[in-house]
Amino acid sequence: MKKWKSNFFSKGWCNIQIFIVIMAPTIFTVIGCSHTEKVLLPPKVELQAYRSIGVIEFSTNAEDTLKPYLTQNFIEYVQSAQPGTRIFEMGDKNRLLGSIGHSELDPTTIQSIGKKYNVDALILGHFEVSEIRPKINIHTATGMLNANAYIEASLVTRIFETNSGVTIWTRATSGKTRVAKISVMEEGSFSIGVHDPSEKYGKLIPELVYANTSDFRSYYEYRTVK
Repeated sequence: MKKWKSNFFSKGWCNIQIFIVIMAPTIFTVIGCSHTEKVLLPPKVELQAYRSIGVIEFSTNAEDTLKPYLTQNFIEYVQSAQPGTRIFEMGDKNRLLGSIGHSELDPTTIQSIGKKYNVDALILGHFEVSEIRPKINIHTATGMLNANAYIEASLVTRIFETNSGVTIWTRATSGKTRVAKISVMEEGSFSIGVHDPSEKYGKLIPELVYANTSDFRSYYEYRTVK
């Protein structure tokens, strides 16, 4: 009986070993052929499809000095993402509308702009600054006053197709930054003593614009490849 069991298990183990030897190449082939790779993908929005793109000066509820600063930042990031993109800077929105005898930027107006200025697409953006919120700390022990101001803002941009007047792309980004140079008056009011946009908003605008233009850049994605 013991001898029979021994033979049985010996034969069973031999069969298992034979199975492993036979199947090993197949198993390792399956495992070896499936792996993860970092794949470079094209931009989600290909601007090269348009011969010429008109960019209207961005609008804002903040100071007017921000308009050209915002617009130029956007154009720089677009042309950095897709070199060779043909940009036609169209200037102030109201002056542009006046040049074609329109008062609103509706689909008909967009089509008229496309025909007059020979642009296939139109980019429009708006930078919205929320209420500036000061944070004032008074240290009772020392009598020292520490004041900071925080600015929250959002950037919304759109691309219109001029042959139809429809919106083909839109994106919104938002962010927050701290402004250190503020003055606190005796009555409790405050003012920001910075006028240069690049100094006042710091990296906020470039960071918002960079995030806003992400669809125009190539990007990497991890994929399982067999």
